[in-house]
Amino acid sequence: MHEHFAAICPPDAIVRPKALHRRDPGYAAASRNAGLLLRPDSTAMVAAICTAASAAGIGIVPQGGLTGLVDGTAATPDEIALSLARMTRILRIDPVQGVVVAEAGATLQQVNEAAAEHGMMTGIDIPSRGSCTIGGVIATNAGGIRVIRYGMTRDNVLGLTAVLSDGTVLEDMNTLLKNNTGYDLKQLFIGSEGTLGVVTAAVLKLFPRPAATAVALLASPDVAAAQELLELARLRAGGDLMAFEAMWPDYYRLTSSHLCPGREPLPPDEDLKLIIEAAGPDGDAAEAVLLDIFEEAAEAGLVGDGVIAKSQSEQAAMWSLREDSDLVARPRGAILSYDVSIEAGEIAGFVARWDAARARACPQAGSYVFGHLGDCNLHVCLSVTPDEARDHAAIDEVFYGVVAATSAASFSAEHGIGLSKRAQLAQRKPPAMLAAMRRVKTALDPAGVMNPGKVLA
Repeated sequence: MHEHFAAICPPDAIVRPKALHRRDPGYAAASRNAGLLLRPDSTAMVAAICTAASAAGIGIVPQGGLTGLVDGTAATPDEIALSLARMTRILRIDPVQGVVVAEAGATLQQVNEAAAEHGMMTGIDIPSRGSCTIGGVIATNAGGIRVIRYGMTRDNVLGLTAVLSDGTVLEDMNTLLKNNTGYDLKQLFIGSEGTLGVVTAAVLKLFPRPAATAVALLASPDVAAAQELLELARLRAGGDLMAFEAMWPDYYRLTSSHLCPGREPLPPDEDLKLIIEAAGPDGDAAEAVLLDIFEEAAEAGLVGDGVIAKSQSEQAAMWSLREDSDLVARPRGAILSYDVSIEAGEIAGFVARWDAARARACPQAGSYVFGHLGDCNLHVCLSVTPDEARDHAAIDEVFYGVVAATSAASFSAEHGIGLSKRAQLAQRKPPAMLAAMRRVKTALDPAGVMNPGKVLA
């Protein structure tokens, strides 16, 4: 395999299997099983690699920060892995135009730190911000905690450059909000998980960085009350409502017992715990918005207790209670992570039906629910044994059966399909939709070498 790429990539851009196996595989154990890892430093080199791989019938597995949860970066020895870790340049920041242009190997945190120097930020924020790459964020259409304010990644990308399997470079580095000039081809690559091409650079929207934010942790008696509180927060905070997150009792009990035992900001009782973040012209103004929301909600019986963070460190501590979901693996050694969208009116019923189904079918697996209540995206994490994590078909059947029985529900909200959810896609999508997807795949990747086997079975 090496001979196909030796003339294209310098020696330090080629990682052979022995060295590759020593690298961290991220959340997909098979990420480091490729025959080679190639690390190009330009779009031209990516194009040459794709041309050579396509001619030789070698599969190309694009890899970003390896933070995905659906085995989308899994590779086999007869495939190459492609990392853009050497393509990290921030090419342009324009506060007036409201854009940042960056290579796809830059991390989300690097881009936001560069934008911060100009008083700006992207609208994308996810817990893996320090390791996830712009290319990976785009390929998975990442969501995160600020979707309620800025939308999904798809809503934040103005332009991109993508390389097709035959080496064709599609350069559409649009910086304009209004540009109706034919088919918007960039949308095909957003959320395609590297199955249609390799994104090598992108133009993202920038937004003014809030002068200050305030964060509150509130206790609400049930989902219905929490959703009334969400409606109230939207009315009172308006466009300054940055996040509205929820932790069900077992999840908060678990994370707080590990992160701050005996020092929990709110007691680990049977209430839902909500994190609300609001922006303002200064810290006092942002806090005042949250205080007004809390007082009105308390008077209406929507919350029973609450605390507002008094420092940046307290804000970070509150957010860690929500974001440190890897702690779910602690009780039994491993974790299964499910990611669903449920229409607002169905959320309480869905959680109750799932709890009942799990108690019947797999009572040994602890269930921990949290997520983006503001945009109806729940994460259901199960604490399982390593053996159960490797062979989880029976648990999948139970969980996805509950999802299928829920009206207005998606079995994958923001994590994508990868290998893990191909069967669900095949079962849940109408045949005509699947056929159209396959036609798109064939048109852009006729050799079938782009991230083989992912998304479409």
